[in-house]
Amino acid sequence: MSILSTHDRSRSFLRLSTAVSRFRREDEGSFVIFSLFIFILMVMIGGLAIDLMRYENLRTTMQNTVDRAVLAAADLDQSVDPETVVADYLDKAGMEGLPYEVFVDDKKVGNDVVDRTVYVNSTVVMDTYFMKMLGTPDLPVPVATMANEQINDIEISLVLDVSGSMGWGTKLPEMKEAANDFIDEVMLNTEEGRVSMSIVPYATQVNPGAELAAKFNLTTEHSYSHCIEFDKADFDTTEMKPGVLRQRFGHFDPFSDEDEGRVPAQDGGDWTQHWSCRTEDAFEITPWSISPATLKTQINALTAQGYTSIDVGTKWGTALLDPSTAPVVNSLIDDGTLDDKLTGRPSAYNDPDDDTQAEVLKFMIVMTDGVTTTEWKLDEDYRSGPSGIWRDPDSGRFSFAHPEIGDEDGDGKSNEAFWLMDDYDSDYASHFASEIYDVDEDGDVAEEDDRNAYEMDWTEVFATMSVKDYAHSAFYEQNNSNSDYRAARNDTRNNLGASDKVLRLHAICKEARDAGIVIFSIGFEVTDDSALVMQQCASSPNHFFRVDSEKFDIAYAFDAIANTINQLKLTQ
Repeated sequence: MSILSTHDRSRSFLRLSTAVSRFRREDEGSFVIFSLFIFILMVMIGGLAIDLMRYENLRTTMQNTVDRAVLAAADLDQSVDPETVVADYLDKAGMEGLPYEVFVDDKKVGNDVVDRTVYVNSTVVMDTYFMKMLGTPDLPVPVATMANEQINDIEISLVLDVSGSMGWGTKLPEMKEAANDFIDEVMLNTEEGRVSMSIVPYATQVNPGAELAAKFNLTTEHSYSHCIEFDKADFDTTEMKPGVLRQRFGHFDPFSDEDEGRVPAQDGGDWTQHWSCRTEDAFEITPWSISPATLKTQINALTAQGYTSIDVGTKWGTALLDPSTAPVVNSLIDDGTLDDKLTGRPSAYNDPDDDTQAEVLKFMIVMTDGVTTTEWKLDEDYRSGPSGIWRDPDSGRFSFAHPEIGDEDGDGKSNEAFWLMDDYDSDYASHFASEIYDVDEDGDVAEEDDRNAYEMDWTEVFATMSVKDYAHSAFYEQNNSNSDYRAARNDTRNNLGASDKVLRLHAICKEARDAGIVIFSIGFEVTDDSALVMQQCASSPNHFFRVDSEKFDIAYAFDAIANTINQLKLTQ
């Protein structure tokens, strides 16, 4: 072990103290340099922040000014050209020297601009204060903005259930009030001609009315009414081309009982006709109207009667939105029936690949208080042609053919056809079918010069008496046979069942949705089954409204639909 002397320890301590002092002096210089570096860095960062604040302030001011300018320039109500509007906004904001470019894209329908897009971009150069020390003497400040305003043309089909059940309670008045408010909300405060609406009342059938029906190629068996007998294939397309030959629906009353007589109620009799194709003016379609007053007049005149054919109503509602019916609109405009502002309606469906096409919004609102029911039709053999029933125009009496059993008329001949005169009081007189005579009230054969009875066509028979009355008078009254009565009634008419009609409804709803028609549906006090059917027809579950007279009334549904349409009416 080495033991240091006291002298050696003193020398070592001295050397150590000297080294520490020297290190301290050298380290103090380093801290000064480091502190100076930190100070310069802080100044540069602060200066960078100042430059960035100046940049953002300038950019924000420019952007806000250009945004306001482009929104004003894109306004379709603006009468000044967009370039002038942009320049005026910049000048008033103190940016008259700002370099900028303006691009305008207008789409027109006729002479009217219905879609305007305005695009503005600008770039200025800002001198930096501190960033130039980092080699960035200036910063470009770019701004760009675009505004678009469209006045969407809107086409609406309002498909309304006016079957017999709508007459229960207050359902029909509630529906009328809600529909009137809907018309006001959608059509008022809108440039005339931008919104067109069709009202399609439906029950067992839909009656387009004589004027509209004349524009389609219907068969001509009769002219008592103008409904169309659609085939299953008609529900697989939205089209309804006017040139295609279509079967006119048979005009008949399948519902009234035989004891209601043959004299219509309006003429003082007991017979209140329940036509499958209703004929009252208020039941006719109001097509392609731009007049709120016209639409509301029809709504207020609606009455309830008949079965429920939601499929037929929806087919018509879709057809009035489909461009295949545009020739009908043009023809009605030429006739002076429709306003010429409707030229070009129904518009083509929107094509996302056509940048020149103005967007058109198509809506269909389908309302019901029930579920699709049986649709009664005249059998094909009874649509027209000789009926074997004769009528005396003077007395109004009818003769029904009846085969003679034995020698009922006592002429020595048996099994000949003879005629029974029916005045609906079972007061008959007989005579040979081969020699048709008129018979007076006493049953006496008229003089030869006064014989003017004629054989009725089936179309006139069923315009004169119900199916049940025909079967009762021609068979039961003559043969006293219930089975003959039922056979005649069932032979005369046939029906399309409710399940088949629901399938047709699903088919036409799908075609309409696929074409771009937005479908809202309303179930007014409906069953769960009916609610499901109507929900499946709508564009989505959110487009279906199940309402009643208490919690969510029908006014709520129509108001919600109107608000949605109004929000889509103007897109910026």
